[in-house]
Amino acid sequence: MTFAERLRELREERNITQKELGAHLGISPRMVSFYESGAHFPRDAKMLIDIAAFFGVTVDYLLGCSQLREEGTLKKLCAEFSVLPPAERKSLLDFLEFLRFQQKNSR
Repeated sequence: MTFAERLRELREERNITQKELGAHLGISPRMVSFYESGAHFPRDAKMLIDIAAFFGVTVDYLLGCSQLREEGTLKKLCAEFSVLPPAERKSLLDFLEFLRFQQKNSR
């Protein structure tokens, strides 16, 4: 998913207009529209950080480099997994494999 697609998806999930997002970010609704259409990309890192902070996601997620919205998600998963006994770790991995199989075959 591209930056433009992610931005539109996040805005629509929040049920806010381009005008409202632009007002929060200090840019015009037209610039938000340009970002969402892929016609323009934020010129500086601060704008990317501001957009990510507004939606509570990481910049990596916003840019399409990661599927994890929240920065701490992977760390939390690793921490929780590391304290499980070996048998429960295997059960969890088997379950994850099953979920991926289901997802792959449902397409």
